[in-house]
Amino acid sequence: MIEARGGEATAGETRASTGSGPTSQVVLSGEPFRTENEVHLPMKSRGKLVGVLACGTEAPNVLDDEDVAVLQTLANLVATAFENAGALARMRELYLASVRALAAAVDARDPYTRSHSARVAALSRGIAEEMELSADQARRIQLGALLHDIGKIGVPDAILNKPGALSPDEWVIMRSHSILGASIVNAVEPLRDLVPIVRSHHERYDGAGYPDELGGDLVPIEAYVVAAADAFEVIVSRRAYKPAQTVEYACAELLRCRGTQFHPAVVDAFLRLIERDRAQGAAQLRRIAGILHEDIEDVPGPGVLLEQFAASAQTHGRQLAILQRLASEISAVLDIDELAERLLRIICDAMDYENGFLLTLDDAGEHLVIRAAVGPSGSYVGQRLPRGQGISWWVVERGELQNVADGRLDPRFYGPSEIRSVLCVPLQLGDERIGALGVESTRLSAFGREDEDLLTAVSHQVAAAVRVAKLHQAAKTAAATDPLTGLPNRRSFFQRLERELAGRDEAPLSVAIVDANGLKALNDSFGHAAGDEALVRVGAILQAGIRDGDLVARIGGDEFAILFVGAPILTAERIVRRLAERIANNTHGVGHRLPTIAWGVADASGEATVDALVEAADRAMYRQKQLMRKRTPA
Repeated sequence: MIEARGGEATAGETRASTGSGPTSQVVLSGEPFRTENEVHLPMKSRGKLVGVLACGTEAPNVLDDEDVAVLQTLANLVATAFENAGALARMRELYLASVRALAAAVDARDPYTRSHSARVAALSRGIAEEMELSADQARRIQLGALLHDIGKIGVPDAILNKPGALSPDEWVIMRSHSILGASIVNAVEPLRDLVPIVRSHHERYDGAGYPDELGGDLVPIEAYVVAAADAFEVIVSRRAYKPAQTVEYACAELLRCRGTQFHPAVVDAFLRLIERDRAQGAAQLRRIAGILHEDIEDVPGPGVLLEQFAASAQTHGRQLAILQRLASEISAVLDIDELAERLLRIICDAMDYENGFLLTLDDAGEHLVIRAAVGPSGSYVGQRLPRGQGISWWVVERGELQNVADGRLDPRFYGPSEIRSVLCVPLQLGDERIGALGVESTRLSAFGREDEDLLTAVSHQVAAAVRVAKLHQAAKTAAATDPLTGLPNRRSFFQRLERELAGRDEAPLSVAIVDANGLKALNDSFGHAAGDEALVRVGAILQAGIRDGDLVARIGGDEFAILFVGAPILTAERIVRRLAERIANNTHGVGHRLPTIAWGVADASGEATVDALVEAADRAMYRQKQLMRKRTPA
């Protein structure tokens, strides 16, 4: 209840329950109620009753019909204002919750940087207040600081957490996070005014930063504030690649880089803030150091920007809700197939779609792999679409969405016959093509502008998540694969052998060690390229000649190993003897014969260990090599 008498208005603490009084009559009937001294009017917004406006006079029969009509208009205006305020409050809470979730998705990737975004946001807000920037600037600075590293969703953990210096190629990936972050934030309209901060927080005052090498007044002051707070927090915190430094050291660095890396006015304000706080016992610095989650309850929402979208609040609210859910779900998932299925189901569930699909480009860029599908297209999962097949290829090649009202009339359509309409958007980050994301329906013209906006908005975050998973898969494959032959490497072989021995249950198991003879002479006579080609060819023959379930690996310079699962030693020897004959009769390059191979086989018996089994096969191989030398004329 809000009560007013004369020029004074107070918020009443009373919560009146409905009963038989005049106000209750209006609530129950939805119609005005009048007495000699009072009028009670329904407050309605878009036909919905949100309250009651009551007005009373000391003298009877003062309020005539015209007065009542004016009061009814006022009641409806107040009702609309209340509804808008409630919608904006809900939108603001969703907005702030989404900012928190997006920031947490990045911080969760690295135990050393957990809560880093929250601490940078607190420091940034303090600098903004010290510089007496406007309330709207302070809002953008604090929330932009919370999201400044959102682009690191697209950086593999191996790079984020690397304890040593990054290689030049790794630096290229790391530096892409500001552009990627700007792309993610730009996809959500209520967050769009944070884009300049996210994109430019690694620019330098002297123009030597990235990604755009801008400087001076070409970089917004808000980005300079976040840059200084970010650098300070990194210096005083422990990281995988460095220990924590003192506040004194951090202040000296800020002063040393004043006017080159950092904006002079920002450094001056930051140092004043730190000096004043330290003179008072460093309470604020201690509070910030202990922050786990940033308190942004008192930060204004998107303000005017949000009000501009109030008419379409439902659409933007759905965008933010989906982004928040995606951020909370994807941070720990790096298997690309599992990730694709999870992302697609989140989107279909949140957007009320029954059918959808997610495709990614293969490493060669010549096929689209159907990673996940919901609905009739589920049977297509795993298929590889060659260039030009399907609407998805058109979307990927041109970087434009396609909203097809009737797939049966579109010659590009590829999919189940019951599907009629298709909406497909590209998954891309800047100029990098990742794949395509789409939804389908058995109805004609099922998708409209709101669907296009929603799917486009989430596509940036989906693209970032898929890119991380692809990089992780590539790194995982590289760690387990010999780069020359493409076969599993030594580490993969020993891990597999250890697993097979542990779960053997007395089943036969044999190991062969294979050595290419005369590789040094081949390298000396025809060059290392010829030697490499010979090793690749030998590896391919070995791989083609083993049984399903067996494993060939390159374990050294000219050495290969073969694991025969479920094969006794005689079976393994017969297979290797046949492979040796194929290699001896094969050529590479322009008619050069392949090197012959020496080989030895050992089987697992009793309590065999990995080392003992490999050493036994290795000894057998060297015995054969010695016999071959004795048989070869000098």
